Formats: sequence, C-alpha cells, structure tokens
Amino acid sequence: MPQTTGSGSKVSGSTGREVPARLRFVWTSDHSGAIRLLTEDPRLDALKMSLERAPWPTASSARMAFDAHATFVNEALTLEGSEGPLTITISGTPVKGEGGGFEGFRGFGTIALPAAPPKSEPVPKVKSRQTDAEAAPGLSEIERQAFRDIARALGERPSRTSPAQDRDIPVIETVVASMPVAARVEAAAPSAPEPLLATLFDRLPVGVLLSRGAVPILMNETLLNWLDYDTVDNFHISGGIESMFGGRHPARRSPHDDSAMLIRRRDGDTIALAVHLQTIAWGDLPASLMLFERPRERDFEVLESETTEEVSERLSSDDLSAILEIASDGVAVLDHDSRILMLNRSAEALFGYDSDDVEGERFIALLNEESRDRITSYLETLSGTGVQSLLNDGREITAETRQGGKIPLFVTIGRLGDSVQSKYCVFMRDMTNVKRAERDLIEARRAAEIASARKSDFLARISHEIRTPLSAIIGFAEIMQEERFGPLGNKKYKDYLKDILTSGAFVIDLVNDLLDISKIEAGRAELDFQEVDVNGVLVDASSLLQEEARRARVILRMSLESHLPGLMADKRALHQIILNLMSNAIKFTPEGGQVIVSTTHSAEGDVIIRVKDTGIGMTDQELTTALEPFRQLSTSRKSGGTGLGLPLTKALVEANRAAFSIKSARNAGTLVEITFPPTRVLTP
Repeated sequence: MPQTTGSGSKVSGSTGREVPARLRFVWTSDHSGAIRLLTEDPRLDALKMSLERAPWPTASSARMAFDAHATFVNEALTLEGSEGPLTITISGTPVKGEGGGFEGFRGFGTIALPAAPPKSEPVPKVKSRQTDAEAAPGLSEIERQAFRDIARALGERPSRTSPAQDRDIPVIETVVASMPVAARVEAAAPSAPEPLLATLFDRLPVGVLLSRGAVPILMNETLLNWLDYDTVDNFHISGGIESMFGGRHPARRSPHDDSAMLIRRRDGDTIALAVHLQTIAWGDLPASLMLFERPRERDFEVLESETTEEVSERLSSDDLSAILEIASDGVAVLDHDSRILMLNRSAEALFGYDSDDVEGERFIALLNEESRDRITSYLETLSGTGVQSLLNDGREITAETRQGGKIPLFVTIGRLGDSVQSKYCVFMRDMTNVKRAERDLIEARRAAEIASARKSDFLARISHEIRTPLSAIIGFAEIMQEERFGPLGNKKYKDYLKDILTSGAFVIDLVNDLLDISKIEAGRAELDFQEVDVNGVLVDASSLLQEEARRARVILRMSLESHLPGLMADKRALHQIILNLMSNAIKFTPEGGQVIVSTTHSAEGDVIIRVKDTGIGMTDQELTTALEPFRQLSTSRKSGGTGLGLPLTKALVEANRAAFSIKSARNAGTLVEITFPPTRVLTP
C-alpha cells in the first residue's frame, strides 16, 4: 500500500514510479513584504536565499493578493534558485495588530524536492526545530505525533477553484450563540477529523479549546473532564468562555504574565490551569486556540497554599496589627472583664500611657467619674442578648490623661465573638476640635442674640422718644389747620401745615416699620394666628388702593379662585403684606399699565397669592439691593419711600410660615408669589 511520508522523501505510487515529494514550510512577512522562513531545514536554504533576493514575482497573483491585504491559497510560484528554478505552492493570510493595523502576512507552503538518492543509500537525518508539544514533559512519541497532526489540521485550509472568490470574505468576530456546536463545527471546519485523530485529540494530557469570539468550536475530552462538562454544547449553554474565566480573559493579561489562572468549573469551584493563547486560521477565518495544562508541582503548591484561611490568618497576625498601629483613632482591646489588653499608638498618645503601663488595668480607670458609669452600662448592654445590644450608636465620654488634663472622646465598642469570655474592641475619637467648634458657634449665637436684643431695645426707646413730641406736633398742626382759635391770615400757612402733617405721618410709619422688623428678627413678633379668608383680604386691600391706582392711571385687576380654602395666618400681617405689594406695583407701573392680583390652589395643596405688574422691573442686582433693609434704588428715591417695604413684607411672610418668591426683569415687570404650604391650609 502506498504511503506518504512527512519528511519530504520520494513516495512510491501504484505504478512503481517514483514521483518528487514536497516539503512543507511555514513562513511570515512584515508589512513591506520581506519573507522570513520559520521552518528550519537545510533543504530550504536555496529557497531562503531566493526569497531574500526577490520574494514576490511582480505579475503573480500572490503579489496582488498581498498588496490587497487579502487571503490567498495554493498560489503556484516559480523562483530563481542558485541551482535552477524552484517551484513552490504558497498560502497566506493577513495579520492585524491590536489596533487593527496591517502588520504583515503569515502562512505555509510546499516546495518540490529534487530526486532522493537510491534506497540502498542511507537517508541523512534531518534536524527540525523542537515544537512545544515535543518538548512537553510526559508525552509519548505517539501523542507528540498526534499533537503535530492536530496543529497541522487546525492550520490547513481547503483549496479553492478561484483565488478571487474568497478574498473578500469578512472576518466574523462572533457566531450566533443559539446555533448548535455541531453545526458550527461542520460549517467552520475544513473536514471532519479521522477517528484515530479524534481519539488521540481527546486523550491529550493538555486541555484544548478552539473558539471564535465567545463561541466554542472544539473542546477535547481532557478539558471537558477538568471543567466537569459532558459536551461542548453543555459548556456553551452554561456560560461558556465568559463563565470559565469570570471576566478575566487571558487575552487581557500582560504578555509577560505566564502564571496560572483560576478557571471556574460547572459546580462553581475553581481549578488552577496555565493558559496559552494564540490565533490560528480555521476555515479561512481567524480563531483562538487555547491550550490548558496543569501547573508545575511547585507552582501548584504555591497556589494551593494561597487559601483564604491562611491569608486571613496572616492578616490577623501581621497586617491587622500594622493597621491598628497606623490608625488615627485610638484603639483599645479589653478582655471579658473590661481590663486593658493593649493600646495602639494613637490611644497611647491620647492618654499619655504606654500600653505596657496600663495592661491589666480596668478601662474605666482612665475616665472621669461621670463617664465610668456610662461605659459600664454600655458594656453591659453589649454583653446582653436583647434588642439594645444591636443598637450600638456609641457614647460621648471624658477621659483623664496622665498629665491631669481632660479629653472629650466619642467611643464605639464592639464585641469580639459570642462567648462569655469574649473580648471587646474600643474605638476612640478625639472630639476636642469638634467641641471647640460647637462652643464657638454657641458663643457666636449668644452674641448675635444679645446684639439683636440691644437693637430692639434701642429702637423701642427711640420710637417712644420720637412718638411723644411727634404726636404733639401732629396734634397742634391739626388744630391750626382747622383754625379753631381763629384764622391763620395767610394761605401759605395752610400749605405749610399740610406738609407738616404729611411728614409727621411718614415718620410715624417709619417708626412702626422699624419696630415690626426688630420684633420679627428677635422672634418676638406678636402674631394672632386665626382662620383667614384670603380672597376677602385681597378685596379689602384693593378697595383701599383703587383711588391710588386711578390717580396713577393704572388698571387694577383681580383673578380670584372660587372656593379657595382658608388659611391659618395673622390677618393684620396678611393685610399689610398685600397692601405693601400692591402699593409698590402701582407706584412703579407707568400710565396705562396693569397690576394683576390672583389666587390659586395647587394640586400639592399649596395656596398661592400672586401680585404681577407690567412696570419698569428690576435687574438681578437691583432686586438683591431692594431686599436689603434701608437700601433704596434710584427709582425708589424718585417715588418716595424708606427702603423697608420689601424687606418688611418678606419678613412678615416668613413669620406667617409661608414662602416669599420674587421674579423681575428690566422693562418686563415684576411677579411676587406668596406660597402657604399645606400645613397652613385649612381643610374646607
């Protein structure tokens, strides 16, 4: 029976003639086209020299495919060798880098060898480069030969009738996950492996996984047994490649990281395997070939020793001790009888004692008298089994230092274990800065309250001193204006008396506003909260301002919601609020403008009062100024006023537990909204 050798010697056919054998070689090239042979064989020296001189004939189909970065298969080339023409058949596929850039080509080929010497003459042994499979320990010669056959089968491609037919085949990254693996293998594999080859493939001592994207194509029996799967279909349905690596795909590791990885099995456990990843061509498309092997005995022992219990033990004995020493908070460990076992450095700095000096002492000995009972009850609570033992919210105590000083501490204690002899861990935080800040805030608040009280007293005294002579002035002016004791004689006297009465009324209003603001700021405003009909207050206020609006030729309009619920508010304050807002709106609205007063009841239960005008408006800066007491705009000075209108109105609104909002724009008018929350709205 005729046989074909893989060494390149002649093969005897059925006719008895000897035909030239072909030697297979593997090659690669860079992006410029320079070819480098990867197969080491003296019989390829002539080919190597020829390829170095002129690797690609100009008019060849292989050259055109290379320039187009397209795959080509079984292209016949004739090269000029040192001893005559060389006939080769070559196949190749483009290689892309991580960024998708073209880096060159990779492929294989065959070359026709010259006639071999007669059979009687010994055939010289050919040294070939030892492959990884041949160098792997524990493989027999049969297994090595099977591994070489598998590698060759994975790298071969079927011949094509026309090279141009497959040059535009796109690179498929993933395959439909629901497609059966058998169908994927049938569609992707060049041909089914022979039974003997498949048997040897499954019996390899290394795990083999061929995949494209996240879809497995082939797995051998060794890897399936390691991962506890029956078939490659079950492996894919159970999560496949993503599940086995747990998000740590070997392609994402550093190229210098050759350590073993923890691979997840079907039952959730992990197994340590060394993973080797490379890209090969499968069915004219790139695929990922992963080889898995057990780590060496030394590495396996290291991995097995890295158990969670031992890591935790090392952390508790070494690392945790270092953590306690560098912690900024003080830490103390107590025994079941609340005696000190150790203090960390921060705790030593707090109390001024070394850990050895206080070891065995009761922890409460470091506290003042008031704090000792508090800590004792705290420890008793933690040692119990009731609900109180779960409510561990800490305690504030005062510690006594070695030098005699006192330090405020916030202490949290935790119980270490559930037995009767359990220890306690005490965490202590120095509250000196916090207490100092609280003390400063309290002192600042007290000073502000004192200043406010003094201001209120001053305004009350001033108002009393002003009211007495001012009332006399206004009274005498009214008597003179009425001419009760005879005529004044000159008409100008009446004009002067009118100015006196107007100025006196202005001063009285100013004093009243000052008193109201001071009372509100001091929280001593006397408000009488009662049920108030909002619409009724608005109607009363508008009737009082109708004459003022008529003189200013401003239209006063009202849009009141019917069945509006009542409010719990101070009626006098609400009346003053509406009068101030409507009076300001009329004052700063030019002739022909409008002032619209409306009420509404929102879906959230709020009652909203709106006062909108079409007046001159204010900018944001002017609005900020208008809300400050005694600050007046240029327009306000022309129209008169004290600068207390808006600040007093806002203060009265907030005193009635409502929200004050104002929006304005230059030459676009002003909108003021007063919102009473549902808590101030009475249910109808």
